[in-house]
Amino acid sequence: MTNTSIAPSSVDLDMLLGPDAKRSPDMQAVWDWLIEQDGTMPNWLDMSPAEARQQQDRAYARWNSELPVMASVEMVTLAGSPAVQAELLVPKGAIPGCILFFHGGGWAFGGLRSHARFMRLLAEATQTRVLGVDYRLAPEHPYPAPLEDCVSAWRAIVANRNDPGFDGPLAVAGDSAGANLALAVILSEIDADRRKPDLGLLFYGAYDKNFESPSYTRFAEGFGLTRSGMQRFWDWYVPPGSTAQDNPLVWPAEASEPDLARLPPVFLNAAGLDPLLCDTVALAKRIEAAGVPHRLAIHDGVHHGFMQMSLRLPEARNAIRQAAVFFTETVR
Repeated sequence: MTNTSIAPSSVDLDMLLGPDAKRSPDMQAVWDWLIEQDGTMPNWLDMSPAEARQQQDRAYARWNSELPVMASVEMVTLAGSPAVQAELLVPKGAIPGCILFFHGGGWAFGGLRSHARFMRLLAEATQTRVLGVDYRLAPEHPYPAPLEDCVSAWRAIVANRNDPGFDGPLAVAGDSAGANLALAVILSEIDADRRKPDLGLLFYGAYDKNFESPSYTRFAEGFGLTRSGMQRFWDWYVPPGSTAQDNPLVWPAEASEPDLARLPPVFLNAAGLDPLLCDTVALAKRIEAAGVPHRLAIHDGVHHGFMQMSLRLPEARNAIRQAAVFFTETVR
């Protein structure tokens, strides 16, 4: 069952993390299929970054067939410092506006192909242009390089916000590491006193560095994303000893109260069987306390990354619809 709209302060973590937490029937069917597909694949933690990326790209590919038809798909270069490559998806019947999308993958994996279906479904559901950003990846390009690319992309669309098709709501969105980057873009523009997004759509994000949280402990192994995997991702994005270790643009859960109070409306969701569940709940509680318009959805019985599984998992399509409803109600 999905909690379509729940007050963060009323979230019962004991129930969510208790012994009854288990895969939904649909998630179990997908999980069984994944085990059949990947049972003999080596653990990416034992690979070099390049080898792990190749393996993950093959895994992502299975979720990116039967792509929704767009009115147009175009690769563009967003002028800025640095210049950034992006893919512009225009759905049929598009209404003016744009959602800037940052893909997940631990800041190290993924790209425009890994989230092709996800982005198209989001464009279709919102009837809004989606601009997917091909930011640089860690560990070859640790913080701040990925965030610099995302901020540059945001400022490029702001600079062109009067162009036909872009003269409407401008939002940011992302899943997992991409949600971290989307929130960091908002906070970066707040800190710089620049034009911030009209809305944030944040899907099961990585916001904190507490690897001993109840959800990191409860779902450390056996539910897809692991605690050890997230620790590796964080080490690649922010290497040990980095001067950015205490920067709230890296750990958005630690943003100041005044900065949080200046956030635009925010949609957050979380997967019920996810090491990052507590990241979202804790952040949502701070956003609620700051008085920011928001909506929190917790999708019981599904793994981290479930929104990419829309070919086989109905809850993925449901989650995209929920985000689209919030988007439409907030900015249309």
